[in-house]
Amino acid sequence: MSELDIIIPIYKEGKNIRLLLDQFQKILKIKYQVIICYDFDEESGLKFLPTNREKIILVKNKGFGPNQAIKSGLSYSKNNIVVVYMSDDFENINLLNKMFSLINDGYDLIIPSRYVKNGEFINAKFYKKMITNFGSFLMYFICGIPYRDCTNAFKMFNKKILKNITLESKVGFTFALELTIKTHFNNFRIIEIPSTWKELPNRKSNFKVFRWLPYYTYWVFYSLFYRFKKSFKLINKQK
Repeated sequence: MSELDIIIPIYKEGKNIRLLLDQFQKILKIKYQVIICYDFDEESGLKFLPTNREKIILVKNKGFGPNQAIKSGLSYSKNNIVVVYMSDDFENINLLNKMFSLINDGYDLIIPSRYVKNGEFINAKFYKKMITNFGSFLMYFICGIPYRDCTNAFKMFNKKILKNITLESKVGFTFALELTIKTHFNNFRIIEIPSTWKELPNRKSNFKVFRWLPYYTYWVFYSLFYRFKKSFKLINKQK
């Protein structure tokens, strides 16, 4: 059976990362390795890592920020199946087992969604929920991307996708939006499943809504342009 690479970007995570790794060992029923991506040597999460690092690869970010950290992790990934996972997400660990099974069943991209039936987005700050809701609305109804939670960074995919698309994103978690758009327009198999995200009082979000908003907006216009371009070609073929 294939093995899973779990890419985790960390930033001032402290003991969260150790707690998460302990839960992986208890809950995951699949073969996996963890690729931990960090920005600087003083990262607080590093000192909480277990001494036995048999399943852990440490990768220093080649740039700065989560998007570049994820790309740095991908460059060290050796397995065909990859998931991007947040270090403070303790609600969805068991979901990784189901997602891995779906990839092995032939799906290319699995989108855990907060906005489908049985999905939840709990205690989110108003501005964050407003931006993600509005972004999802635009992608679904205006841009024609038929998935409800394109902006969610938590995604599992088969790396064969990356042989067919070029990832251009450099800021924030725009990697996830770009990946969804290009995977869809290249006709790969995608499935969306319910997931939960819970904002806890001690959970400090690293999502810079207003700083990253222009970069997310770029991908909205990108998908609109691609959709109309595709429609125009289809109309010309029918003439």
